[in-house]
Amino acid sequence: MHVSKESPAKSRWPIIIELGLLALIGAGLVNTAWFLYYQGYLPQPFFYGSQSLFTDWTVSAFFSHNPGTYTSFESVYPPLSFIFLKIFSISACYDQDDILSARDCDWMVPVTLLFFFFVNVVVAFYSYRAVDRRTAWMRTLAICFGLPSIYALERGNLIIPCMTFFMLGTGRALKSARVKWVCEAIAINFKPYLVLGLAGPLLRRKWRAVEGVALAGLLVYGATFAIFGEGDPMTVVSNILAFNTTDARGIFERAIYASSYKPIMDLIGSNFPLIHFLGSQPVETLEWVLPLLVNLGRGGIAFCFLVALIRPGRIPTHRLVALAIAWPLITQDPGGYAVVFFFFLVFMEPWRGGFRIAALVITYLASVPFDVIIMKFAHQLIDSYLTQREVGYDLGLNVGEVSRPALNLLIVYCLVCASLVDAAKGVRVKGEARAPLGDPLPEAS
Repeated sequence: MHVSKESPAKSRWPIIIELGLLALIGAGLVNTAWFLYYQGYLPQPFFYGSQSLFTDWTVSAFFSHNPGTYTSFESVYPPLSFIFLKIFSISACYDQDDILSARDCDWMVPVTLLFFFFVNVVVAFYSYRAVDRRTAWMRTLAICFGLPSIYALERGNLIIPCMTFFMLGTGRALKSARVKWVCEAIAINFKPYLVLGLAGPLLRRKWRAVEGVALAGLLVYGATFAIFGEGDPMTVVSNILAFNTTDARGIFERAIYASSYKPIMDLIGSNFPLIHFLGSQPVETLEWVLPLLVNLGRGGIAFCFLVALIRPGRIPTHRLVALAIAWPLITQDPGGYAVVFFFFLVFMEPWRGGFRIAALVITYLASVPFDVIIMKFAHQLIDSYLTQREVGYDLGLNVGEVSRPALNLLIVYCLVCASLVDAAKGVRVKGEARAPLGDPLPEAS
């Protein structure tokens, strides 16, 4: 029998630290509620103070009930999203081209979102409990009530139900491999960039898992395409390739809460007068520093994948999945809330080893729902939907615009370094037979 040499006092430190980090997330939530009560709107990085609460859902729901999904709306998502929205929305609320009024009419929007939101709490807890019972509830609260998740809830984004299936597919709440494959296939049909996560089991030579998810994904896509009647592969790919915001205001709005530095880099190349606010020297520095930081992250991920091929079995599958999903997060910008998938996998890391501990700490910090405007650009009067009154809204450059993409990159750097250390030690990951999609047991890392 193995007897741990770690003293009880020392073993309590990870719990104490994670409790402190979770308290920061809680403080951020309290501050957000306080700000809403006194100022009348949600503070940044929430999109325009909740002026367009739930509109990610209602805009898409409109096109699930009306023509133009892949033409005028130019959707980049497969048909599953629109079938789902058609089921979980009230058709009569979308008979007019008034997306904002649909929120007051369609009571199924908040009900469905909150249902899946709290289902996510249960699924996350059972997934993390299999990793470490001591930290399971802390990491559950962090992933479900941290900034990415509550931001997606406020926007009414399909990431909320997608997260349910993603966690069921990649976590350990389920034991059946086939059911996990179907759940992951559904998640991929909600958010196609998640297909990159198959690189994890592929690099670990888990052929059956890759084939199972791929086949299930094709079946889900084929069935939903047949039902919806639109969204053929060529159209979806064409819309993805054409998707790009060139309007300076649109780029600036994306930059407020982004997963990467792409919006800022696009803003530098746009007609937005960034030099007027920052000066020429900082902008010129950003032009070469930001691409360098991103390329270091991409290079690190690519090198990790190469190491995984050369030295199979040394890097845990969940980490390879995390790094694969991180690729589009740091190079493109699917939205700041999209990092919730990445963070979920990072929280599966054990509290052991400097790089893994650093990744966990940074993930907690990146989940704190708090921001500070360091340079005000404009003051506007807006109608706050949550408080139903006109309020003064400050718009400007936030600390989070610069720091959050940096934190995401730092997590990637830490996971890359942790992977290289694991590979150098030459210890194979054990215990994955109990997790068909490759979720390594904590004691095996």
